[in-house]
Amino acid sequence: MEFDCTIERRDDRVVIVPEGDIDADTAAALRQVLRQAVETADFTHLDVNLHRVSFLDSTGLGVFVAARRAAEARGITFRLTDFGPMVRMLLQVTNLEETLTGEPASKA
Repeated sequence: MEFDCTIERRDDRVVIVPEGDIDADTAAALRQVLRQAVETADFTHLDVNLHRVSFLDSTGLGVFVAARRAAEARGITFRLTDFGPMVRMLLQVTNLEETLTGEPASKA
């Protein structure tokens, strides 16, 4: 499956907007995009806007957890933004909501 994303720069923030499914087939490409962004960072905030993501599995979550660790090691704030109910439920079930969004876990 093909992976597509856009990268937007907003002052000291970079926003990565992946599109489609994030799963075992596309995780490596997403990992590379995030790694390159973190390694060449000249910004302080990295957001991954998920409004164009139709599916996310545990492989994708693993990519986001690793990207967060790498970003924070370089002093970059990392968070997932603008996602739908399916992603929120996955974050809640895995107890990663606060870790990956920077917001307190919601009560469902």
